[in-house]
Amino acid sequence: MDLSQVNPWSSTSASGGSSGATTTHAAVSGRQHFVTSISGHTDADSTVQIKDGSTVVWEAKVDVSVEGLSFSFNVEAVPITPGAATSGAVSAGTSRINITGFTV
Repeated sequence: MDLSQVNPWSSTSASGGSSGATTTHAAVSGRQHFVTSISGHTDADSTVQIKDGSTVVWEAKVDVSVEGLSFSFNVEAVPITPGAATSGAVSAGTSRINITGFTV
C-alpha cells in the first residue's frame, strides 16, 4: 500500500437537541473509508452506532448511570464499502458525536 494515499479524517456533529446526534463522512468515489474510533457525550442512556451507508456495522450501548456522560470506543479499523459514506450516531439525549478514521 502506498502510504501517501492514506488520508486521515475526523467528523464531528453539531451539538444535538434532545434526540441524539449524527455525523457523516462523505463518500469518495473509488476510495474506501475505515473507522478507527467513535466518541462523544450524551446525557441519556443511548445506542451508539457506526454505519456503512444506511447499514449498521458496529453498535454499543451507553448507560450514563454506569459510564457517565462521555464515551469513547477504539474500534480498530471498521471497513466501509468502497465508495460509500460512513456515519456515527448516538440515539438519545443532548448529544455530540465524533468519528475518526482514514481513507485509502
